[in-house]
Amino acid sequence: MWESREAARADVFRFIEVEYNRTRLRKHPEFGYLTPLETRARLRHDFTPAA
Repeated sequence: MWESREAARADVFRFIEVEYNRTRLRKHPEFGYLTPLETRARLRHDFTPAA
């Protein structure tokens, strides 16, 4: 049990963003078997304009 709804939401958000998304792999060769966090970082890097 959580003290408040906000505390519960924060715990769920932390679990999804930190524990789950950073450890699970996208199990498809197209994504290179990367975690969602790694996929986003790679996409962000690919779309960064060249200097």
